[in-house]
Amino acid sequence: MAVSTITAGRKDWLSTLNNDLTELNNRDSGTWTSAGLTAMNGYTLNNCRYFYGRIGGRNYLMINGNVSNSSGSIGGQTNREVIQLPDTVKGCGMKATGYAYVQNSNNGYPLLVEYNAATKRLLFTNITGVSMTFTSIDFGIIMTE
Repeated sequence: MAVSTITAGRKDWLSTLNNDLTELNNRDSGTWTSAGLTAMNGYTLNNCRYFYGRIGGRNYLMINGNVSNSSGSIGGQTNREVIQLPDTVKGCGMKATGYAYVQNSNNGYPLLVEYNAATKRLLFTNITGVSMTFTSIDFGIIMTE
């Protein structure tokens, strides 16, 4: 379609188009990055990334990846802090969903993954009564306000 057809009779068509694009940008902002992530308690971060931004007018924090520890273990009914997020991440203390699966010796064993918005730390909790050993954990979590 010709631009003259699109703009015919529309005095302020360019401003309207730019305003609509700006609004779209406001409703879907943020990028995936690994900048500022810090490993804790002897863990190594492998392809860990997070998204912090707005989707549909709501703030979201999504974190995923893999952490490893050559002699990893989490005792029964205990938790382990594994990742510190940067101070630029604010809020998002309500969990929408999350998963964490142990690799190797207890292959596929699920853990509870949680995020503490006050400390900006990601932690895994072994909710069983049995200690588990592993070398790596695959995980993902989605948080919102």
